[in-house]
Amino acid sequence: MTTVIIVKIALIITGILFVVLDFLAYAKQKLTEDIGLGWGLFSMLLIITGAVLDSDEADSDVIYLLIFLLGLFLLFVVFAICKSVSVLIMKNRELAMQVSLLNQENERILHELGILKDKDDKSPGEGKDI
Repeated sequence: MTTVIIVKIALIITGILFVVLDFLAYAKQKLTEDIGLGWGLFSMLLIITGAVLDSDEADSDVIYLLIFLLGLFLLFVVFAICKSVSVLIMKNRELAMQVSLLNQENERILHELGILKDKDDKSPGEGKDI
């Protein structure tokens, strides 16, 4: 087997692996829709690139292998960063909803206290005729 065939197979396997990781992370709500779609498209691009890659035998096999391994490492690092950012975005949305609910509840309580305070102020003055 030549290095080109090995790189082609590795690109296809890497693309499939990233598609699976993308779906699993999205299903566990660790990726947002936009970032998940981007990774899905990038994974499909890897699969297509692996399927149509063609090279001359005169090129250095070792250079191809080293570039591929470096690229693969960088892809996993970027994927981990994207997962972390997506989790933070989703937690931020959830916290914003909880703060909004707490603000509504606070306003309701203040309104009820304001009404009770107004009734207490009126009740002693009412009913007393001199």
